[in-house]
Amino acid sequence: MNEVPWPPGQDAKALAQRLAVELTRAVVRAEKRSGRTLDRRELARRLSVSTSSLYAYLNGTTLPGTGVFDALLAALGVFGPEAGRLATLRDEADAARRLRPTVPRGPAAVFPTPRQLPLSHPVFVGRDAELARLDALQGTSEDGTTGRAAVAVVEGTAGVGKTALALHWAHQARARFPDGQLYVDLRGFGDEAVMDAGEALHGFLQALGVTPAAVPADTAVASGLLRTLLAGRRVLLVLDNARSTDQVRPLLPTDPGSVAVVTSRNRLDGLVVREGALRIALDVLPRYAARTLLERQMGAERLAQEPREADELVHLCARLPLALSVAAARTATAPAGSVGALVRELRRARAPLDLFGVQDADVDLRSVFHGSYALLPAPAARLFRLLGCHPGPDIDGTSCAGLVGASDPPTALLDTLTAAHLVRQHTPGRYALHDLLRLYAAELLDGGPPQERREGTERLLRHYVDTARLADHHLEPWRPAPGGPPKPTAAQPAIGDRATATGWFETELSSLQALVAQAAVTPGLEPYAWRLADACAVHLRRSGHRTQRAAVHALARDAAARAADRAAHATATRRLADALSRLHRTREALGLLHEALRTCRDLGDEEGVREVRLSLVRVHGSCGDPRRALPHARLALAMAERTGDPLALADGRTAVSQQWERLGEHTVALDHARRALDLYTRLGHLDGQAGILIGMGRSEQALGRPAAAIGHYQVSLSLDRALGDRYREAHVLAHLGDAHAALGRDEDAGALWVEALALFEDLHHPDAEPVRARLRTRAEGYAAEPASSQLSP
Repeated sequence: MNEVPWPPGQDAKALAQRLAVELTRAVVRAEKRSGRTLDRRELARRLSVSTSSLYAYLNGTTLPGTGVFDALLAALGVFGPEAGRLATLRDEADAARRLRPTVPRGPAAVFPTPRQLPLSHPVFVGRDAELARLDALQGTSEDGTTGRAAVAVVEGTAGVGKTALALHWAHQARARFPDGQLYVDLRGFGDEAVMDAGEALHGFLQALGVTPAAVPADTAVASGLLRTLLAGRRVLLVLDNARSTDQVRPLLPTDPGSVAVVTSRNRLDGLVVREGALRIALDVLPRYAARTLLERQMGAERLAQEPREADELVHLCARLPLALSVAAARTATAPAGSVGALVRELRRARAPLDLFGVQDADVDLRSVFHGSYALLPAPAARLFRLLGCHPGPDIDGTSCAGLVGASDPPTALLDTLTAAHLVRQHTPGRYALHDLLRLYAAELLDGGPPQERREGTERLLRHYVDTARLADHHLEPWRPAPGGPPKPTAAQPAIGDRATATGWFETELSSLQALVAQAAVTPGLEPYAWRLADACAVHLRRSGHRTQRAAVHALARDAAARAADRAAHATATRRLADALSRLHRTREALGLLHEALRTCRDLGDEEGVREVRLSLVRVHGSCGDPRRALPHARLALAMAERTGDPLALADGRTAVSQQWERLGEHTVALDHARRALDLYTRLGHLDGQAGILIGMGRSEQALGRPAAAIGHYQVSLSLDRALGDRYREAHVLAHLGDAHAALGRDEDAGALWVEALALFEDLHHPDAEPVRARLRTRAEGYAAEPASSQLSP
């Protein structure tokens, strides 16, 4: 019950007498209400105390414990604000009797001023915005207008610099807290046992002058005593390395003027919701700040000798402050050139985290990461490990469902990982983890059952292939799909039209390329590489990602070669040739197409032969050689006529029309074009319609009918914009400008050319130069340049 007779001292006795007077008044009021004298023995029995103890409480010689005191007030009918006032008086009396006076004699005890802040890191960079937020927090509580203490929670992943920020600010702001600074490491993560709130309170109360013997054993009582001692004082409390809200809450001050700064790897939502804490979430350092941190730890002159290597080291350290500091410590005293040596070592290492390992566990990256991972529940830990399978920069919830084999996004597991700051939700629904955490996840995966990585990778690839096929179907819904159109599932993003399909491809493009590369080198999973590349082909062509297009199809080709799949190799070779043609690497493209042609003939693949011939038409046409292109176009058309396939016929007539148009035979070209347009229209093939209309417009213009050309171009332009084909849109705008110029509308022509040039420049495409030439000329009678590669897919 924490009953302790009063020690000698005027303040203690005065408070005891005040409390006794108040209790006596409460007894009198209770007797008046009941109309009879209160039976002290019955009251003592109800309180489960002796009669002598009750008399000691009422005459002020003994202080009742909180439980007995609350029961006594209830028995006397004291409730509400009056009960709160008396409980506060009891707590003040309790604090007074527990204090250890610094002067043996005198009327009042003197409070000691604790100065517990440990050393801050000597090198601190960046975090200006976060420091400003902490300064503002102190400003709101300094004048006492808020009526309560201020609390801030600094959260972030392991090694991101939470403690460094808290201590740096605490040392800067210590003059604002003249009554002291308290610090405790709550040991929330790591090998040591977690510190409970009672242990932390014991240390704080002793620092504030309470003798060890007088520290309450009950955590709630000790917490009340801490708040009492801090009342009216301005004290800063740094509660470092907290694991949970419950661990922190008993340590928080309540009086205005005091501030508590809590650091944690976990998201302490309870403090934000109930205590109104300011949340400060730390991410890795910006690139400039990470470079500055290395400079200050190693010396700017040293890094100036190896600038590129220093930038790469920043990247390999994932801009994580702890990793940067460990790397700097490894190289600070090493010979010149050691930065480059460390970079090379990190690039070659099978276990790069070994190079960030040190003897002290609190700065060993692997140990630090393990402190967070070890606390995860098993399902969340499995998801974290499996994220090591994903090679892209970020991932969405539906892909996580595919990764773990769930039918719905594992939102609860992702929330657990974000709460532990092992992943970061950088935009709604998209999650990322920095490269060093990804390495750690992959290490955990490799250390587990061998099938876990294999099965997770295959589930992920299957998910992306299925989703890419669904998106591709919405880009070209007129194209026949084996087995019928793909059907969306709950584990796929909402893709229902061309706009959402294009948006998905753009968002996932980096991940898709990385996944193709991963599948290409994983034995047994190579087919996913070319299937994924095939599903991405239309978007890569339309969006103008020329370099990525070539890279993806080159990876698919390599995968087919490893798997010894000749049919897939021929298709990937043809697609790569088309991509290289867009990069004006004509000789390579032609070599690849002749190789693919031979393979398709050997395999008896007539459809493959026809596709290769159409690609040969495009390559020869793009480099201004229609006489070589025309025979291939005629052969492709003849093959289509034998099969009677309407789409093949439309493609064949388009190819023939384009070559006659380039040879100046515009009437013949228009005849083929009109028949192709009719076929495309009946098929609902918007892409084909848009492409053939450009050729029709050029032929009409060449025949002296620019107004008719404008009509064709405008329809093509609207289709290209609907399809998202920016490359062809740029060409149509340029041709529209030519047609307006032919009609003497120089101002309209100039505006269209400017719009076309902006698109070409955004695509970094060399076809921008002819448009610049037109804008420089801007003269009547300007002759349009002959068609080049604008229709090549």
